[in-house]
Amino acid sequence: MSTGAWQRRHDLLIGWGNGLRQDDGVGLLIAERVEGWSRPGLEVLAIPQLIPELASRLAEAARVLFVDAALAAACPHPGWTLERLPQWSPGPQPLSHHASPGALLQLAGRLYGRTPPAWQLLVRAHSCELGTELTAATAALLPAALAAVGRWCGDA
Repeated sequence: MSTGAWQRRHDLLIGWGNGLRQDDGVGLLIAERVEGWSRPGLEVLAIPQLIPELASRLAEAARVLFVDAALAAACPHPGWTLERLPQWSPGPQPLSHHASPGALLQLAGRLYGRTPPAWQLLVRAHSCELGTELTAATAALLPAALAAVGRWCGDA
C-alpha cells in the first residue's frame, strides 16, 4: 500500500440496532445524529446488524467506532462506555450472517490483511420492548454519548 493510499483513509462510525425495539435503536440514532455533523473524513453507517460484508469497509478505514446498545451490566455508571477494542489476533472465531465487532475485525485481517484500530461505544438500554422511541432514561444519556463521539472524532 502506498503512503498516498494511507493518507486517503477515513474514519468509520458504524451504529447498529433495531429501531423498532426502543433502546436497541440507540446506535442507529447516534449514527444518524453524527451523520448530520457532516465531518470531512468520517463515513457513517446506520445499519440494523453487523454483517461479514462490512469487512472490506473496515479494512479501508483509518479507524472504526462501533456504536450499540447494551444491557445494564455492560454499561456501568454513567450509563455508557467508550473503550478501545483489542487488536485482532489470528485464531478461530465462527462467523454467521450476524457478526460481532471482533469477528468483523478478524475477517478484515484475514481477507484484506489489515485491521484498523477500533473502539466501541455502548449505551445502556433500559428497555427493548416494541416501540420506536427511546426510553427517557436512555434518551437522557444521548448528550454525553454524543460528546464522547465528538471527542473520538477529534482524536484523529
